[in-house]
Amino acid sequence: MKIMLTSINSKYIHTNLAIRYLYQSLKQLNEEVIFREYTINQHFDDLLKNIYEEQPDVIGFSCYIWNISLIHQIGRELKKVLPETRIILGGPEVGFDTGKIMEKQDYIDIIVKGEGETTLYELLKRMKENESYHDMSNIAFRVRGKVIENTSKPSNTFHDHAPFPYEGLSTDSNKIYYYESARGCPYNCEYCLSSTISGVSFLPMEKIQRDLDFFIKNKVKQVKFVDRTFNAKKNHALGVMNYIMKNHNGFTNFHFEITAELIDEDFIEFLKTAPEGLFQFEVGVQSTNPETLSAINRNMDFSKIKAPLKALVNLKNIHVHLDLIAGLPYEDYFTFRKSFNEVFSLGAEKLQLGFLKLLKGSELRNKAEGYGYVYTDGAPYEILENLWINYTEILKLKDVEDLLEKYWNDRGFPRTLDYVINTLYKANAFKFFDDFSRYWKERGFYEQSQSKESLYVIVLEFCQSQDFDEILFIQNLLRLDYLKENQKRKIPKGLEVKSSEEKSQVWSKEEAHEFLQSIENKKQYLPHAVEISAKKLIKKVHFEVFEYPITKVLEDELLTLSEPKDSVILFDYEYDQAYLIK
Repeated sequence: MKIMLTSINSKYIHTNLAIRYLYQSLKQLNEEVIFREYTINQHFDDLLKNIYEEQPDVIGFSCYIWNISLIHQIGRELKKVLPETRIILGGPEVGFDTGKIMEKQDYIDIIVKGEGETTLYELLKRMKENESYHDMSNIAFRVRGKVIENTSKPSNTFHDHAPFPYEGLSTDSNKIYYYESARGCPYNCEYCLSSTISGVSFLPMEKIQRDLDFFIKNKVKQVKFVDRTFNAKKNHALGVMNYIMKNHNGFTNFHFEITAELIDEDFIEFLKTAPEGLFQFEVGVQSTNPETLSAINRNMDFSKIKAPLKALVNLKNIHVHLDLIAGLPYEDYFTFRKSFNEVFSLGAEKLQLGFLKLLKGSELRNKAEGYGYVYTDGAPYEILENLWINYTEILKLKDVEDLLEKYWNDRGFPRTLDYVINTLYKANAFKFFDDFSRYWKERGFYEQSQSKESLYVIVLEFCQSQDFDEILFIQNLLRLDYLKENQKRKIPKGLEVKSSEEKSQVWSKEEAHEFLQSIENKKQYLPHAVEISAKKLIKKVHFEVFEYPITKVLEDELLTLSEPKDSVILFDYEYDQAYLIK
């Protein structure tokens, strides 16, 4: 019997944790078991051909909101050309409304519900031995055209002897590797499927350490813990991170989802000693509106978590993402604006604005009618409107989210946005993005593909349209951001300006060579390049003339408008540094 486990991921860099768990658990069947990963961006004909050519006796699909439509499409065609192949589905997208799914999609032979490691093994073992599986819990199957859905029972396959999902497998340093040290969540947020699982199970620290050794040894790019609340147990979280800190390879980054309520002084003090870039945290704030938080069963007071979140963000050695969800109960356009500004003011590297999805099995979906929810019929079941926010306002927020990604989360405009938002918009970040998105919409920019260079010019043109007096200063900040964050030498057309002495922004070759020929200059600014000739070094650096003394900008101090005065910045692109030299 040839068994093929299949995942269709949303991006190439992702890895599917579920099929790797299943692959490890099925080894003891002593049958041929393979797994294949594809992406939703691959051509349908290629996917169908690749799966068909494997000629599996059993094929299992791992189902989520991002791939379920494509899986149904592939499954229907596979059944035509491989009619004897058993097609089994599992995953969160088919674990609810299972009977209805099978009645509508007649290519499906069996659906495995809940945690699948034990259930799928037992199911395939019975198939192998030609035994009936009709009395098994946690499955639905088809008999003579009729769908039978058996009872669901809690199963705990996450324990001391749970297999390591990557055992014996090769790695790809360009991919994200998912890992869980705990399964379940202590909270019961009504928009989340974790609320349907009771309790939290933790792996023993000794096993976690052995597992982490695999990632560290193989130097994978990022390990993303899928623990729903990584810091649910303080000693567990600190133990895991402490082991990573003592054994890290200087390359692999570790990502965790944590809750703000459990961030304390010990947690912050511990993180202060972490190497820069080793840890990355994602914190789901979702809303700061008390009525909204109460409705979704998040007993959180933003005024109490603001200080620990700010302390976390202020740790410059830690990368922090904060999450908001638009479309929650009792959150209208104006209260969301307040939530946005309060969370944005914390200054995290990323603010991720998501839109509520009414997932199958979630408590909020069960209450959808009472809240007046209108949402898409098919996956991902995203909200269109509810009693508090209409579709027009949702679309406005989608425009805001687009610019938030382009301009803030991509980190290409840190000094410009800091000045424009905090000084000219008096820290009202939402108003800036709202105004800016309206500017984009009026000029049709959303319907056009924008280059990285054009994004800088559009910011300048927007500021000019607002009649700000500080246009020259903003123009200088944009040039600085462009050169520093993109490591480019040529300023985009539209950002060029002349200095007060009518010189070009770029030093002449003679001036640059003269500076780089000085041993004293190289010792002060480029000590790693003292032995390199000016002829070779000039290809690795860039000189730019600015109209303002921007020492404070480079030192990340508070930006203030000063009197114009020419200055020269040396950009060392090999070491990603910039120095005021004149």
